[in-house]
Amino acid sequence: MEITVGLALLLALIAGFGYYSRRFMGAPFLERAIIMAPLAGLVMGDLKTGLIIGGTLELVFMGATAIGGSVPPNIPVGAVLGTAFAISAGLSVEEAIVIAVPAALLGSLGELLAKTVSTIFVNAAEKYAEKGNTTGITAMVHLGNIAHGLSTAIPVFVALVLGQDAVAAASTALPEAVRTGISVAGKILPALGFGILLSTLASPSFIPWFFIGFSIAAYAGWGVLGVSLVGIMAAAFYVSQKGGLSLLSSKSKGKIDQFSVVPKKDQVKMFWRSFALQSAFSFDRMQALGFTWTLMPFLEKIYKGSKEFSASLKRHLSFLNTNPWVVGPIVAIVAELESKRAENPEEVDEQSIQAVKGSLMGPLAGIGDSMVQGTLVPIMGGVASSLALQGNPIAPVLFFLVVNVAHFWLRWNSLSISFKFGTRFFEEMDQSSMSRLLEGATIAGLMGVGGLVGTWLNIKTPVVYTIQDASITLQTMLDSILPKLLPLLATLGVYFGIKKGLKNTQVLLIILIVGGVLGALKILG
Repeated sequence: MEITVGLALLLALIAGFGYYSRRFMGAPFLERAIIMAPLAGLVMGDLKTGLIIGGTLELVFMGATAIGGSVPPNIPVGAVLGTAFAISAGLSVEEAIVIAVPAALLGSLGELLAKTVSTIFVNAAEKYAEKGNTTGITAMVHLGNIAHGLSTAIPVFVALVLGQDAVAAASTALPEAVRTGISVAGKILPALGFGILLSTLASPSFIPWFFIGFSIAAYAGWGVLGVSLVGIMAAAFYVSQKGGLSLLSSKSKGKIDQFSVVPKKDQVKMFWRSFALQSAFSFDRMQALGFTWTLMPFLEKIYKGSKEFSASLKRHLSFLNTNPWVVGPIVAIVAELESKRAENPEEVDEQSIQAVKGSLMGPLAGIGDSMVQGTLVPIMGGVASSLALQGNPIAPVLFFLVVNVAHFWLRWNSLSISFKFGTRFFEEMDQSSMSRLLEGATIAGLMGVGGLVGTWLNIKTPVVYTIQDASITLQTMLDSILPKLLPLLATLGVYFGIKKGLKNTQVLLIILIVGGVLGALKILG
């Protein structure tokens, strides 16, 4: 299928919107490969190929998460280009993966540029804040988000228009041994995602849970969903044995005043505007502009256009960075403090407001990142990938719905409960309960990763050797020692490489080179 200019433009807009959604729609994970690749396949008339490539790439990029100012691989770029070239040039899934992964790494340069350019928009917003110009600030929010979307859409469009002939020519010109090597390297690449994720979750005391999840998948063949369910039950049992979960500390139960000085109508408006927290994300201020935009109507209401309104806008354009799903406590407590300052400036000073933001964003980031990017997304990504690799079109829908039902529930409850607690939010919380929650999430996540390795990492050897007229298949011998031994060793190799200081790109190159050579020599197949 030829990629026309119109088709290239449509695919570029899909990729750009996927990245744009991370900035203005609350990080709904639309940009994940499990959604982007099937969409590209659907547009090109081959949904099944899109599903299989999306499921495979989701496993490869499982450990690629945007935390803080990090710039992970640009997944929409890789997913859309890999799918489009696979369909247009008739590539195998493994060949498409080998194109998609480097493309995603190169696509991260666009994100670097967008975050740099957004610095201009944030500085311009600060000038508008001095004048109390809310229209100007809103324009900077949207311009910054458009810049982020274009940073993905433009590279995809250019690559599709200029690269399709080169990809098609290369796919037919490569020798058989090279194509075999590429295929093997593509099969090994999911170990990169599993190893990266394992390195972020694992600690010496919890690493056995990974091996438990792997063993269940390798020996019992329960699959990702079965292992994940066991992991959730194991996590629940662990938490209950350690003391269970409680929102309030024992001394605070029954003592919380649930009256907030912020009207319910304003709380709801802040909830919806908080989805834009990551707008115009820049290296120097990160989420500052999105946070200001979230509070802006309420600040304008309570300060009624006075000089204090301008001052409040400027103080919130300072640095902020936390997990976007659980920003609610910061929004709620700051809104309460700002409301009290509007009534009596001597009661609450600016330093107190800034101190609250600074003290909350770190702990909330730790909780949110562990629950969302370390547990929920990998588990659902694994479950959806298992369906996608079977060509089941429900896979991206299931991933999107489950993730975003959790998204809305967590975002709303973290905000509304925080308004009930007010400025005593962290004083009244059961801190030990939160620690147990994180430990439980780690257990579920590690077992899920183990299940993925034991289910979907397909590395085998075709080597057969002869001893005294008896032919011995090496793979059969390895299976008798431990089923899925080669996938386990590949994942642990990535894990230890990262722990020793290797960069993700270095590990990627090692996999491509070693996998390609061993595949070409028919040691792996």
